[in-house]
Amino acid sequence: MPVQDRYPDYLNDQRRVFDELITEDWDTYISAEWDAVRRFEVAQLFARVQPARILDVGCGCGFHDREMAGYSFVKAVDAIDYSEKSIQKAEKVYPHEKVTRWVGDLANDQPQRTYDLVVSFQVFEHLDDPDAYLRFCRAACGADGHIAIFTPNRWRVRNVLRQLRGLEPELLDPQHFKEYSVSQLRSLGERHCFEYVSWFGYGMNGLAWIDRRPAEARLRMGQSLPWIANCFCLLMKKPS
Repeated sequence: MPVQDRYPDYLNDQRRVFDELITEDWDTYISAEWDAVRRFEVAQLFARVQPARILDVGCGCGFHDREMAGYSFVKAVDAIDYSEKSIQKAEKVYPHEKVTRWVGDLANDQPQRTYDLVVSFQVFEHLDDPDAYLRFCRAACGADGHIAIFTPNRWRVRNVLRQLRGLEPELLDPQHFKEYSVSQLRSLGERHCFEYVSWFGYGMNGLAWIDRRPAEARLRMGQSLPWIANCFCLLMKKPS
């Protein structure tokens, strides 16, 4: 039985889920299409901000860390995840001389230094205490530092169509605590005194005629129609 099928209900602490996913179901992490999406995420982010020192919160398999470290203006990437097996796999499969990873839990740990950018990729939707995450990010950001949150779009095209039929939005994964709209996430960030900078959407699927299109075309469709894209990135700044 696939790991995700063994956990049909939301768990506050998901480290066991990810420990098992990254070891038992590692093949689900290996995908040329997924790699293209991850490279696209980093490229679009770095078109907007060029940080020297980065903290990746919830780094998972480590692909994003290595991708970010490959940019010349990036001097160092620190990466934390509370899944010990994920850190072990990331160190083995995606090592890089600029990347330092360790097992960390933002609920209990405090950042040891400050960064130009604190980023998370598909982490925020798993959190039952988003305020704790944002407090951690604020502490980890240097003056004029940025936070970037990549997360599924609550109002992606499939959920818009569900709403038109009188149905509630559906979650992509039962381990998602909540999925957000851009305005909801921006309001949360502003509550923690972050200033809005920009956002972008990307990716689209969930309808047969869209799913048949090449991955690159679907990425661009979401970019052209960001309000109903699969995912978005919200970029905010800690004022000096």
